[in-house]
Amino acid sequence: MQDSRLGQYTVYYENSEEFHELKREIFTTQIYYLELANPSPVILDGGAHIGLSTLYFKQLYPQAKVIALEPLAENAFLLEKNIFENQLRDVETKHAAVADHSGVVKLHYDSTAEQWFSSASLHPGAWNGAQKTTARSVPAISLRSLFEKQHFDLVKLDIEGAELGVLSSAKQELQSADNYLVEVHEQKDNKLQQLQKLFAEQGFTTTSQQLTNNGLALLRAERK
Repeated sequence: MQDSRLGQYTVYYENSEEFHELKREIFTTQIYYLELANPSPVILDGGAHIGLSTLYFKQLYPQAKVIALEPLAENAFLLEKNIFENQLRDVETKHAAVADHSGVVKLHYDSTAEQWFSSASLHPGAWNGAQKTTARSVPAISLRSLFEKQHFDLVKLDIEGAELGVLSSAKQELQSADNYLVEVHEQKDNKLQQLQKLFAEQGFTTTSQQLTNNGLALLRAERK
């Protein structure tokens, strides 16, 4: 295990290259920056990995309540350590995948020595099929079940290609959140345009930006 200072935080991680790439994306480029009207927002961090996005949201909104979901046990261990060591309050963790149903799902994750675990996915070979993976069963929780219990100021999803299925399964409940930040991992049945149409039908305005040239984009949706 390694650790590094990141602003006011100390972050613990295993994969140095992965950590530095995510650090640049989240803290330097600030792809998740969003101005919310509520200074004490309730935020769902779906696909929290080791907690960099959770730390970022707590830095941006110190009074926020964050529910952080992470399905892979190795990541969840570091997520909880980073929350504990940095003495973050009002952060709840759930060891579960965000899926189109609650129960159990197969999670596919990097089986090479690199252990690039941020790409853990419900799809074999990662979202783009380019990774050597193995699978295990993990708990799953649906957006609908979360929306039944809580209204969210912000839902952030980085769920590696499961975006359309997850959001479609909660189509009628999407207005249970005011804002969405969705990393879109484009595949044949998971296109940015499909997600934009889904949100528009439920009364949201959307904007998007390409993050890479290989089908990765960030979709922002705001309730009108």
